[in-house]
Amino acid sequence: MPIKDWTIIYEGQRIQADLVAAALEAEGFEVQVFGDNAYGVGVDLTAARVLVPTGQASAARRVIVEAESKQVEPSDSEAPEKDV
Repeated sequence: MPIKDWTIIYEGQRIQADLVAAALEAEGFEVQVFGDNAYGVGVDLTAARVLVPTGQASAARRVIVEAESKQVEPSDSEAPEKDV
């Protein structure tokens, strides 16, 4: 059921939806996460949806796409050792 003036911008496992929501909130978006809260072994794998106000949907989707396309570079402690 659609929520008036809100748009679903992400659907996936609850734990991923919570991460997407946190990233969007850090960027200043108003965010709501809807889904069940059934946890197993400390991890929530139930389906969830992330919604933002309809006027913010395009910008929020761009943030998600940009975040997914960035390559994570290893930190100094994770960098492979060079033979000397």
